[in-house]
Amino acid sequence: MFITKNRFSMQIVSQIIAMVLVVLLLVSCGGKAPAGGDKAVDQEKPEEAVDQEKPNEAVEPDEQQDADPDGQEETEPEQTQDVDSDTSGSPANAAESFGAYIQAKGEMVTRLSDALSNNPGTELYSMNLLSVILLDIALMPASGFGLGQEAASLALGFLGAEDIEYSENENQYIVKYRNEKGEQFELQGVYDKAVDSLKCTSLKDGKESLSSEYRKTSYGYVSQFYSINDDGSTYLYQLTVSGKDGVLGISEASAAPSELTGSEALDFPKQCQEWYAIEGDDVTGVTSDGNEISFVYTPSED
Repeated sequence: MFITKNRFSMQIVSQIIAMVLVVLLLVSCGGKAPAGGDKAVDQEKPEEAVDQEKPNEAVEPDEQQDADPDGQEETEPEQTQDVDSDTSGSPANAAESFGAYIQAKGEMVTRLSDALSNNPGTELYSMNLLSVILLDIALMPASGFGLGQEAASLALGFLGAEDIEYSENENQYIVKYRNEKGEQFELQGVYDKAVDSLKCTSLKDGKESLSSEYRKTSYGYVSQFYSINDDGSTYLYQLTVSGKDGVLGISEASAAPSELTGSEALDFPKQCQEWYAIEGDDVTGVTSDGNEISFVYTPSED
């Protein structure tokens, strides 16, 4: 039952993050919706006016295509835009980049956790992956980077945050807020669009509590987190994601790691003291006890 609750908690956290990202996407696109809707209604009237004023005048095929709001010319630009976006693969802003990374990372970690939870003898090790999911909560303000004050307030509103302040300067972002306990938090971020990389530093009551970064690679993503707990203990989490496959590593660390370069191999996190990898249905790893594991993943039914 304990393992089931752990898997349920990870799913809840992932769902909350997904909900916030969807809502922010709607907010960022919301300003365009009314204009599109009004345009569709207005376009019907000119067409009717043309028919009434010139009932006996033949309409050439090219003119009819231009007058028809539902014609091919209206839909072709949208299709071209989607193709260009997919082809370039470049996010429009830091928030879109962060959302794509979180989704890819979340699918891999959830799948890996499910594998460990359902394999006899490795159930408890799935608990170690929960910390990685919870780190996403501290990075939640990044889901509004580049979208303004309203988006930042909306994202953090899900967490009950108060006194939310958002600021940005070119590719640098800062979000400050206070939680229900009165603790002051700040997330600083720097986004490099050229390489699709986001580096963040989280502060709690003025003290650094987390530094993180992710970077796009040829196979997907590489990322790492350096977490400083309230008791002074520090941990390093490193991940690589390639589709639904990936590797997650955990180590105790006395200092922050070197910055990512984007050339890290898929097995990069295997340098950690504890690591778990999933490739297809094959799961391998080294547990926190130093034991090697290897088994075939059977997806859970729930």
